[in-house]
Amino acid sequence: MKRLVVILIVVFLSACGTGTTSGEQNLDEHPSFSGYIVKVEDNQILVTENKVDEEEANHEDIDQFGEKAGQAIYFSLSEIDESRINQLAVGNHIEVIHGAVAESYPGQSSAKEVHHID
Repeated sequence: MKRLVVILIVVFLSACGTGTTSGEQNLDEHPSFSGYIVKVEDNQILVTENKVDEEEANHEDIDQFGEKAGQAIYFSLSEIDESRINQLAVGNHIEVIHGAVAESYPGQSSAKEVHHID
């Protein structure tokens, strides 16, 4: 009986240590965020989950802005090609592949790739 318990524990612990193989992509490695560009400024963009206009994006009441905008993240564009940056405009619906997000509101992250959705 003790052997059976030991074998079960060993099997359980070995299963806990399994990870992705080299051929699989870890989706958490490069998360993505889809939304609308509400600001383009100084090599960064503000992207919101819900579409808001520029006037609302410049509102000083962050709580009121957050209710309308939903999740919002400022993305640094330092890793994006200049020709791609020139194609970005307020109102564009985009998907951003990015790095880790700083836990603030709006969040802050670095864009790795930017793709137009519409």
